[in-house]
Amino acid sequence: MHKQACVIFPYFSNLYCKFNIRRLFDYGVKNLTIMDIQETNAKQYSTTIYQSTLNDKLENCDSQAFQIMQKEKRRQMEGIELIASENFPSRAVLEALSCSLHNKYAEGYPKARYYGGNEFIDEMELLCQRRALDLFRLDPNEWDVNVQPYSGSPANFAVYTAILGPHGRLMGLDLPDGGHLTHGW
Repeated sequence: MHKQACVIFPYFSNLYCKFNIRRLFDYGVKNLTIMDIQETNAKQYSTTIYQSTLNDKLENCDSQAFQIMQKEKRRQMEGIELIASENFPSRAVLEALSCSLHNKYAEGYPKARYYGGNEFIDEMELLCQRRALDLFRLDPNEWDVNVQPYSGSPANFAVYTAILGPHGRLMGLDLPDGGHLTHGW
């Protein structure tokens, strides 16, 4: 029988998740602090886990995953990707994509979410809405905007319906020539 450890997540002291320690070590997790939950309180234990594992670099926590990511990074650096979404993003984009706003469920709309703790998500979405209104020089008393598309198709559809009238035409590339599925075929 393998040893089990009870990991308590820092923000949910009543949430216990058991992990098979041998399996974690097999996957390259090295810095997990194992403590007997009966000998310590939840807050002290969660702080130890956070400081030893959750605050460590990926290279130290999961060396195998880190090595695979490094190989992909080298592959991208040695070639030229002609697909825009596969090129290197700017540092600002990387910072935005790795920020703590990604750690949230944010279903719904500002001030009408299904989960609590979304005040900063609301603030960001309202900022994006104001910027969209400003970009198109729209009066917020007359117009409302939704900045929540979840993939390329609804994002393109939102743009098409914003700039084209009924039966309007838009010229775009075919899929084999670098266009998107929603550009037509």
